Amino acid sequence: MNKLSYKKILSKKNKMPITCLTAYSKPIAKILDGEVDLILIGDSLGTTVYGMKNTRGVTLDMMKNHGRAVVKNTKFSMTVVDMPYNTYRNKKEALNNANILINFTKANFVKIETDNKTIDIVKYLTDNKINVVSHIGVTPQQFVNFKKIKSVGKQNEDRKKLLELATQLEQAGSKLIVLECINQLTAKKITNILSIPTIGIGSSKHCDGQVLVIDDILNFNSDIKKPKFVKNFTNIEENISKAVKKFAITVKNKKFPQQKHSYK
Repeated sequence: MNKLSYKKILSKKNKMPITCLTAYSKPIAKILDGEVDLILIGDSLGTTVYGMKNTRGVTLDMMKNHGRAVVKNTKFSMTVVDMPYNTYRNKKEALNNANILINFTKANFVKIETDNKTIDIVKYLTDNKINVVSHIGVTPQQFVNFKKIKSVGKQNEDRKKLLELATQLEQAGSKLIVLECINQLTAKKITNILSIPTIGIGSSKHCDGQVLVIDDILNFNSDIKKPKFVKNFTNIEENISKAVKKFAITVKNKKFPQQKHSYK
């Protein structure tokens, strides 16, 4: 198996769905590598790994360190690293921090949450040889309280604005566009008018690909209410809980460690 290329991902548009999951560590990266097309080192690590209420507390150093751990253990999939909140407020800041992330992690793309104000930043990064993944629709970095997040693109006016934004981001040089919590019809229209792939999260099957947070598909943190678009594919939390209880009982009953687990 060879390292996936952007050309190969681009060729999948309208032909084969693109797969993407998040990873924040070596073990998960090694499991995902080659199984999904894209591995996203997302700033969602703020809530999933560090227990933050939103992603605004995620730092560049966090993204650097988790990014390097993932990319270093990824041989076949392409990698995308999020630029955290307040690290791309202007062109120069964006380019400086994007270069820091790319040079340190060796990721293939940086992802930024985009609106009309950041189109010029996308173009500036692209002009300076940075591969950019744009992110439109619901952009979590704009929310202090995730409970206030609602789907977008239902009204004609909103639909038109999202279509225009997506088109402008493609023209600015975006390599891919993430569509989050966008109305089905709007997501379909955006996907159809673009020549670059769309990656959906809560934006229907009409996107060129799908992304989810790894913790969500594994059902970690089952006490946290998950968004409508999340689907559990297993119950790792339950399996871990059983293993921990078994370990504790075995130790208390002095059945572990046995002789074979001890050094002579």
